[in-house]
Amino acid sequence: MARLNNGILGGINGKIGPVEGYVRYGIPYVRTKKRKSKVPPTIKRLTCRKGMSVVNHFINSMTDYVRIGFEGVAIGKPFSPNNAAKSYQLLNALHGEYPEISIFYPAVRLTQGSIETPTNTKAVIEGNGIRFTWDYNPVLNWDDRRAQVMLLVHVEETGKTINILSGARYTEKTEFMEMPAEVKGLNLHAYLSFIADDRKNISNSTYLGNHVI
Repeated sequence: MARLNNGILGGINGKIGPVEGYVRYGIPYVRTKKRKSKVPPTIKRLTCRKGMSVVNHFINSMTDYVRIGFEGVAIGKPFSPNNAAKSYQLLNALHGEYPEISIFYPAVRLTQGSIETPTNTKAVIEGNGIRFTWDYNPVLNWDDRRAQVMLLVHVEETGKTINILSGARYTEKTEFMEMPAEVKGLNLHAYLSFIADDRKNISNSTYLGNHVI
């Protein structure tokens, strides 16, 4: 049974006959009910499924980070920041052939915006963590000087992430990120972004390499 949320001229919510209706981000949709196919999937379809699985696993480990990072992209659009982030990785950050499809970490983008990306960004192992550094040029970066750094480290072997959502100011040129003991000897992929005080404007993320403590 389906419901007409806004009268006979409104969208359908539920199933009726061979179709089902639903509302997504305020927009009503109607589609035919899904049926299990008896036709074996093609390599192209298997590749798409594998790619989506890989991206879902990756992005779902960092939902807070990408929600902030792609919020501006999703404003006024019929998709969420999470979906926008996944779409970007599907198109740009996968490599390999089925079934060996994986994330290509240097091509990943976790935030997208117009804040100027600093120059000379680096990440190096320091003690039990990672030291992030960047250069600040008051001539080029004056409008962004109060932006705060956002850091994320993805642990390749476990699929987990560690992040800092509100770190040092742009002008401070450094931030340290302590790592838990259980990541010792594992591959740590580091990313850096900057976000404005109003939490609306943000920079594109920068990949800063694979590190092992």
